[in-house]
Amino acid sequence: DYDCETLGFTESDKSSWCADLIECEDNPKMTLCQKPCFATNYEELSTLAGSGKCKVVTMRNDITIPQNQNITLHANTTIDGGGYTLTSSGDQKDLLLFSMNSNTGLKNLILHHTQTGTQEGFALLKASNNDTVSLENVDFAVTSNDTVEAHWAWAIRSGIYNVRGKFALKLNSYLRLIALQSNTMNFTDAQVSMTTKGVKEGYTDLAEGSTLSFTNSTLQASVDGSVLTQTGSATFINSQANVSAAALFFGKSTEKQDITLKESSFTIRDARYVSSYGIKVTLKLNGSNEHPSVLNITSYTKVDVPDSETHIEAAGNLTDSLILKNVTYHPTQAASTLLSEVPNSPNWEQK
Repeated sequence: DYDCETLGFTESDKSSWCADLIECEDNPKMTLCQKPCFATNYEELSTLAGSGKCKVVTMRNDITIPQNQNITLHANTTIDGGGYTLTSSGDQKDLLLFSMNSNTGLKNLILHHTQTGTQEGFALLKASNNDTVSLENVDFAVTSNDTVEAHWAWAIRSGIYNVRGKFALKLNSYLRLIALQSNTMNFTDAQVSMTTKGVKEGYTDLAEGSTLSFTNSTLQASVDGSVLTQTGSATFINSQANVSAAALFFGKSTEKQDITLKESSFTIRDARYVSSYGIKVTLKLNGSNEHPSVLNITSYTKVDVPDSETHIEAAGNLTDSLILKNVTYHPTQAASTLLSEVPNSPNWEQK
């Protein structure tokens, strides 16, 4: 007698962990998993991630990606690193390590990449502009020894990224290795740590042309270059940021940037300038009596370089605080003021 249940067939949904199913001869609704979505080496990880047969591909140990090889995730596929480490390397231009597609993701993953010779066109992750990618509990590190100034590279490019849990990104290069580029990054309930370190200071920026949002999150960042470059914005909602950077904003006069604090705090340390290269920017305070917003700029040589303009905009909550070099100001009314004119402006009073 052919008994499906006795042979181990079940009607349970196996699509989240099984790549290939076997149907029972007497009852096609009952299935067995012929090939689970587990990866122990690069070939298994690459094949399963790109097959479209797995909702989740789970790593069972540390894996090394061969030099100059990459991984493409099929739509609706997530790699669960299980806390293990992926190690990769490259020495070719335009190397894209992870090609992300719609509703793809990485979680519980440590990723270390080393780029030698050239970093031109390199990207750690890249998606199309409208593709949504999820990241959860990831730790990325990239090193590069490329010294050619014309060779730009980016860690995370394009796409819409929804980030939860731990997000660590550490870049160590000579110059021109940027953390985020032309993407939307939505951090929710996230603990974010980002470092961009260059041997030649001032050229390793945090976000280029990106839109960032932090909700119920924390940001710790150390940036050898600027925090925001080109047109972009950062919004903090019930969040806290502590940032060390050469400059807060960098861009041309045709580009716009802003930082909005909604019941949040933001501290910028070690800045030589607040804004530079002619860009016009706005810092917005929008707190509440229960949760006032605080912007703390601890040091700067100049607020703006020539032709740049930094405005501080108070939404109307008089308990919000602006701290400039250890001097605290509170708004007297809803108004926009040039940051350099705050000490003498009737829109602000010193406390």
